[in-house]
Amino acid sequence: MAQTQVVWRQASRFFSASRLRHILGRNWLLGWVLIAPTTIIVLALLAYPLVDAILLSFQNRFIGKEGTWVGFQNYVDFWTNPDSHFVSAVFVTLGLTAGAIFGKLLLGLAMASVLNQDLPAKNLWRGLMFLPWAVPAVVTAYVWRFMFDATGPINGAIAQFGLLDNYILFFNDPKLALPALIGVVIWGGTPFWTMNILAGMQAISHEMYEAAEIDGAATFQRFRYVTLPSLQHILFITGLLSTIWTSANFVQIFVLTGGGPNYVTTTLPFLAYLVAIPGHQLGAGAAISMMMMPFYLVLVFFLTRRMLRQEE
Repeated sequence: MAQTQVVWRQASRFFSASRLRHILGRNWLLGWVLIAPTTIIVLALLAYPLVDAILLSFQNRFIGKEGTWVGFQNYVDFWTNPDSHFVSAVFVTLGLTAGAIFGKLLLGLAMASVLNQDLPAKNLWRGLMFLPWAVPAVVTAYVWRFMFDATGPINGAIAQFGLLDNYILFFNDPKLALPALIGVVIWGGTPFWTMNILAGMQAISHEMYEAAEIDGAATFQRFRYVTLPSLQHILFITGLLSTIWTSANFVQIFVLTGGGPNYVTTTLPFLAYLVAIPGHQLGAGAAISMMMMPFYLVLVFFLTRRMLRQEE
């Protein structure tokens, strides 16, 4: 009994108000009171759905029915069952993300380099360049659906110039559906890259370019040895953010291809939707989402780490 009282006194002394003020700061209590509403909202909107999705992924549950606990069976089935289309969805996700990121990087660098020059009405051109980023994704998806249609402008131009005898059904052709989708994703995401790269270019000191020019560096050499090294932090952060958004793309796939033809444009997020909603298998759909989580956690870790370093 005496030993319990001694431990209680030591704990009370450690967690006393003066001790907490010394550790957490003078106004620690006021700080916790101020952030409490935000903390509660974040936990309610993020933590609870996340925990519920994790538990759901271990169940064999259909819409409108009670679930049964199956452990890791949902995860095993996707990796071992070839009819689940999970492995193909992994490669489609990687191909779509890699192709779109590479295209947005090249176009973003090119457009930012042009817009960084002293052009007539350059503010107008910069504003027009941001339009694809400002327009909602569902609107741009329907516009591109019309553009690639059999009677749309692209097929009209092909017929006008006599390049091919027949119309091309881009999103119905297994060989052309994914490249066409990548092109649409590049078009919608390039303004984000251009905006960040242009801001980084404008922050580079002109003295660095003048010194390189005095040393005899040509235009390409100045771009390689001055511009690119100065943009490495911006390119890294922009690449991570764009990778997260591109790999999680849903709206454009839903409107343009519906995951077809023959699952050639079905990414992991869209496969999770197909399994959970049209397929009514909520547990299996949650398992697909959970298998994507480590990938996103790694990206968020490196993104947060680089941004904190940049602030320091």
